[in-house]
Amino acid sequence: MTVAVSYSFVKSSRRNVFGIQVAILDWLKSYLKYSAQEKFPFLVLRKESFDEIVDNARQVGIDTDRLEVYYPDDFAENLGKFSAVFRIDPMPGNLLWHRSALKNDGFAFCGLAHAMAGIDGGKILEKYCLEPTERGDAIVCPSHAIKFALQSFFDTYGDYINQRFGVKFRCPVRLPIIPLGINLERFDKICTPEKRAQQRKNLGLDDNDKMILWVGRLSHIIKAHPLAMFRAAEEAAKRTGAKVHLVMMGYFAPEDAEAKFKNLARDFCKTAEVHFISSDDERFPDGLWAAGDIFLSLIDNIQESFGLTPIEAIAANLPRVISDWDGYRDCVTHGTDGFLVRTTQPPSGQGAYISSMLLGGREMHADFLSKTALTTAVDHHMAADALISLINNPDLGKQMAEKARLRLPNYNWKNIIPAYEALWDELGEERKRNSCA
Repeated sequence: MTVAVSYSFVKSSRRNVFGIQVAILDWLKSYLKYSAQEKFPFLVLRKESFDEIVDNARQVGIDTDRLEVYYPDDFAENLGKFSAVFRIDPMPGNLLWHRSALKNDGFAFCGLAHAMAGIDGGKILEKYCLEPTERGDAIVCPSHAIKFALQSFFDTYGDYINQRFGVKFRCPVRLPIIPLGINLERFDKICTPEKRAQQRKNLGLDDNDKMILWVGRLSHIIKAHPLAMFRAAEEAAKRTGAKVHLVMMGYFAPEDAEAKFKNLARDFCKTAEVHFISSDDERFPDGLWAAGDIFLSLIDNIQESFGLTPIEAIAANLPRVISDWDGYRDCVTHGTDGFLVRTTQPPSGQGAYISSMLLGGREMHADFLSKTALTTAVDHHMAADALISLINNPDLGKQMAEKARLRLPNYNWKNIIPAYEALWDELGEERKRNSCA
């Protein structure tokens, strides 16, 4: 089979890095590195996109002569060459309509859904119901939470079409689950005893100090409200008598969140010490994964549908205390290879007013995310109990970290890319069968 990747330019900086940017660029590098294809066709809209592909190919040691580029003027002539077209996001653009104009059986289309919260996500999914999708098309879901959200949308929209037009419609698009991956080799290099000693020295931590690590954006609007983490760390420090440091590494978004985070930490953490470390701090070019003792991430935001940092924590050999939330729960068996912290929302149907504010254009998407997050309660007492268990019993943390490492093959790009290619083969065959039926 021959697969073309439809690619859009992704611009990122070391300071303001979003998880979706990391996921897309890591997917691209891993695809180039581990794909079985001899040539790599790419459909791009502008030269900057292909320049980025070339740059990433060089980073992983791929001969750039293996890259093929097709611009919009070439699409109509060349789309018939491919058995499948893949996008590293769920947006099909005009590809489905281009396919309907092909004289041959055409290609299978496959997208990848990252976060689907908000109106824009709905507009994208609507295209799969109204445009000429067929069996043999798919959207890859990195978590069960994403699959549930997409299937719920397709079911609801299908019911509307059935009622509106008196037909029997069901969106034919498949929703296979393939998780995102991480660069395991990187963590082997950055989590050495020497790195740990240096990072802890730079932070001013003694050997007996307990470091609880958060990694990610510092935003109560689009990531996580920190209150539950502050209260859990403080309770753990008081009840254990240990010198507890909660180290939060990332960047503040928006920038005025810095004062709010620091004021809240000062108000609630009288015993535990809270450190805020910028993601571009020159003292820590490898992050702080080596320095940590426990990974803590109590997400409460509906846009967090997978979560790379809990997987990175596995690779860093850290026991994990994370919220029982969306895609997070896929990577932990509570009490065995980590702790899931009880997380609750109001009953179904109680969010109509908040949704109406967004749908009516009276609030922006960020306001919607903020309000839904504020209706989410994370049990900080349960989180504190988990932290205390790990602080008082380091062997328990080691056991959990070792058991969690058994999951790493599932998040190894070396295994994930072949899973994509097997899916594309299957989709292409299914499309051929349906065309002949």
